[in-house]
Amino acid sequence: MSKSDMTVIKRDEREVAYSRDKITKAIYRAMVESGEDAVEDDAEKVALDVEAALVKDFYNQNRIPKVEEIQDLVEEKLMKAAYVTTAKAYILYRSKRQQSRLQRKKTDKETGLLSNKFLSKYKHQANPFPTELGEFIYYRTYSRWLEDEQRREYWWETVKRAVEYNCSLAPTTKKEAEALYDNVYQLKNFLAGRTLWTASTESSKKYGMSNYNCSFTVIDNFKAYQDLFYLLMIGSGVGFRVLPRDVEQLPKIRTDVEVIHKYYEPVIRDERREYTDFDFDEDDVVTINVGDSKEGWIQSLEYYFKFLVDHAYRPIKRIIFNYDSVRPKGEKLKTFGGTASGHQSLKRMFTKIDKLLSQKPDRDLDDIKRVKLKPIDAMDIANIIAENVVSGGVRRSSQICLFSADDKDIAQAKSNLYVKKEDGWVINPEISHRQMSNNSIFYEDKPAREQLSWHIKQMRYSGEPGFINAVEASRRRENFKGVNPCAEILLDSRGVCNLTSLNVMGFVDQEGQIDKEAMFAAQKLSARAGYRMALIEFELPEWDQINKRDRLIGTSLTGWQDMKNAAKLSSSEEAELLKELRRVAEEAAQEIAKEVGDNEPKLVTTVKPEGTQTQMPTVSSGLHYSHSAYYVRRVRISAADPLARVCEELAYPIFPEVGQDPEDPETLVVEFPVKAPEGEVKADVNAIDQLETYKMFMENYVDHNASITVHVRDNEWEDVEEWLWDNWNTVVGISFLSYSDSFYDLMPYEEITEEEYQARVADMERFNPSLVSKYETEYLEREIDDAACESGICPVR
Repeated sequence: MSKSDMTVIKRDEREVAYSRDKITKAIYRAMVESGEDAVEDDAEKVALDVEAALVKDFYNQNRIPKVEEIQDLVEEKLMKAAYVTTAKAYILYRSKRQQSRLQRKKTDKETGLLSNKFLSKYKHQANPFPTELGEFIYYRTYSRWLEDEQRREYWWETVKRAVEYNCSLAPTTKKEAEALYDNVYQLKNFLAGRTLWTASTESSKKYGMSNYNCSFTVIDNFKAYQDLFYLLMIGSGVGFRVLPRDVEQLPKIRTDVEVIHKYYEPVIRDERREYTDFDFDEDDVVTINVGDSKEGWIQSLEYYFKFLVDHAYRPIKRIIFNYDSVRPKGEKLKTFGGTASGHQSLKRMFTKIDKLLSQKPDRDLDDIKRVKLKPIDAMDIANIIAENVVSGGVRRSSQICLFSADDKDIAQAKSNLYVKKEDGWVINPEISHRQMSNNSIFYEDKPAREQLSWHIKQMRYSGEPGFINAVEASRRRENFKGVNPCAEILLDSRGVCNLTSLNVMGFVDQEGQIDKEAMFAAQKLSARAGYRMALIEFELPEWDQINKRDRLIGTSLTGWQDMKNAAKLSSSEEAELLKELRRVAEEAAQEIAKEVGDNEPKLVTTVKPEGTQTQMPTVSSGLHYSHSAYYVRRVRISAADPLARVCEELAYPIFPEVGQDPEDPETLVVEFPVKAPEGEVKADVNAIDQLETYKMFMENYVDHNASITVHVRDNEWEDVEEWLWDNWNTVVGISFLSYSDSFYDLMPYEEITEEEYQARVADMERFNPSLVSKYETEYLEREIDDAACESGICPVR
């Protein structure tokens, strides 16, 4: 019998092809877990012994072995080869897998909406990702570690987890759940990236707001900093506003209190405080005992500000921080996964805030030194908090700061962010926190032409500040206060957003025909899924009240330019299709609100940057054009991620990040070839074409704002200024980047020829998900080094 004829009977009685590679991997994993010398060649030798026994005792006897019989042979051959410890580890591995299967059956039975019968056709399909890039992005970004299975999720499992969670938030029919599952699985509908990552996890249930990617608050009281701190720690990006009238409402804060950090002496787990408390050692000395939880860290910030602001604590002259209850760096986290950051990040945060306050000039004449903060101070504190937020052992925060057009301090806040040393330009540690936010002017009147001209020059040469047209935003939403970090959602203070997307390219057939009926049905699913997410109860009462009032959603579109190219749509046909999609979304949102007896969404439609999820179907991002007809897409990944080892084994082009030690880099860069549909790409359109596309979306589809980054050639900036002046009343916020044909090492996108594309595709092995298990033995929080936004501003999932 040839090896190609060898088969195995699985537990569900299916007959599948025999694979020695799977046996080798299981043995190797057991060797690693047992602590015995794990050598792949040894695992391969044992697997060959198992295969020889199978041929002799089964295949030569015209018998087909069952999985359990193969596993019995593995145990036997390990014992004979003197791998006793490994054999025991393998037995435990088998037991764990059996328990996991039983638990999975129990869970599937309890769920109801997505039955095993329905899911079975997806379990045994190849993943639907059309490119190696798409599959890589999925495993890097959204596939969760399954402790019982000792592996990452498969795509069908991720979709099941996300869809079942979404459909559990409001009464949902089995038919709708199955339709949503099929569309998400086929990469036609997308739930929020945050939902794909966190849905149905312990954290999503314990911390309802962790389901939301983005949020916004006005800094008009010190509690806003506690909320900002909390949201960043649960993984949300935060927009904040620091207009003079906002910051003026902050009470005066003392600058003469000494801050001391007690030497860190970690206590054992059972003796740790969960929450923060404080002790008065003397009348003028207070010790803040920091608790070992998110709530505890936020309480420490609350008490710190309370002691510096409240009149009752005027006698205090010294604050001592005691971090002994904070778990040591590297300890595993259960709820959110990853490892603890230790106390250093928190200590650094308080040290920086204290330094900022102590350097403020005394403006009072009494013996207690107190000052009123300026908007730049308020921004600095928010940035300092973000700089030192660490999630799962990985630093990851995203912010946008909205400030007054008259505020020259914030406008120039980053002018000295880098300083020149003997070995080149380095970041200034004194103000390094200012890189945490993108800063945008909050225009409450149309700027004078001179101001607009100045602003265009600033964006051209430094990229900042951006701008928000608060007049147009307020016309679209009467209680508008600000935006999320990517600026596509219009929010009141203490507002949040969780967005869904429709991949319109997924409804175009090979002949360029659009299946509008299926597209509109999917848009309806998108709006309904978004509304269900808006029904989550929040743990912060004031934020929950806003959410219950607004039930805000954002149904986005992606792959638009690829669809337009493939279907050869005219501008009038585009506008008409956008109007229809808007109508479908708004009617669907009203329909589900009526079904559940709750408020209709204040706003419904948007276009988000669509940077990460869009790479899974590998289509153009949001309303943007594809980079070029053929290009290399470079993706960043942590060097510690097992996926990096997989890419190396598959011989993918992979390089150390620029400026890092090539022998020991923290970040690696992987290259993938991409082909866009025939038609217009970024190089074929000018800046005004892009701006007119934005205007078309704003007039025909968008309730909120459309996220766009306009690429401007050197000779186009005056035209851009003229267009903005003439169309100011259409615009909420637009990002601009200088269009450049120049090359630099490992740039995210690089145009290539068709010949190079074909050569790269021919050399690229199919991505093999099973290889991940070969290198991964435990959960590791993976940093998403690539930005989720097309403009590169928001790294939050």
